[in-house]
Amino acid sequence: MKIENKSMYQQAKDGILSYIEQNREHLDKLPSEQEFANMMGISRNTVREAIRILEREGVLYSRHGVGTFLIHTRKQLSTYISVLESATKIIKSHGYCPGTLDVYCKTQRAGPRIGNFLSISPQDEIFYIERVRTADDRPVVYVEDYILCDSDVQKAYREKAPESLLDFLEVQTGKTVGQVICGIKSVISDKKIMEKLRLDSPKALLLLEQTHFSVRGQPMFYSDSYFLSDQFEFNITRQRT
Repeated sequence: MKIENKSMYQQAKDGILSYIEQNREHLDKLPSEQEFANMMGISRNTVREAIRILEREGVLYSRHGVGTFLIHTRKQLSTYISVLESATKIIKSHGYCPGTLDVYCKTQRAGPRIGNFLSISPQDEIFYIERVRTADDRPVVYVEDYILCDSDVQKAYREKAPESLLDFLEVQTGKTVGQVICGIKSVISDKKIMEKLRLDSPKALLLLEQTHFSVRGQPMFYSDSYFLSDQFEFNITRQRT
């Protein structure tokens, strides 16, 4: 995999993409900058710049001291981010059986961050739920939800522990989710998420930070959803104006 004379950054980028294509079936964490440099016969600085370009293009994610991880792959579960769908529906639509593990819930104070997302006081109480969503018993998403709801809804959730929180809340509260404000980040799994998703090493994740509003514009709940980037793909159609 030697580099020929041409733009060194571009050839280094092409070399990394070629490596990914040849190894994508079992690839998550990439070789180090020095290992790539040795493979391609170029400097480590050139490899570093090529990785930065691929980061800007949304292909890779690097974390100092941890490594470089693949984000853009041929994932098994894909959906359009512009369409609101529950993880349950996405999993079912791809022919897998959805499931839930490690459900934990409690009533707690909102705190400054969640209070800001839900437009409430940090001292107000919310219903907190954390759980792991599975596809054919394989963990694929870890979710933390923060819900504005009364004690009856909380009791019903504890009794039923439904697969789709979205469907459950719409039935129990009589409110329909009309809009979601969503932020998307690339993150690396920490110790807690590694345990939740049964990972033996850090992996790249797609974090969706979502505030759900009713059709009348009232906040209903906020969620942090950590999707395994080698299992999920989110797409969007962009139009030129």
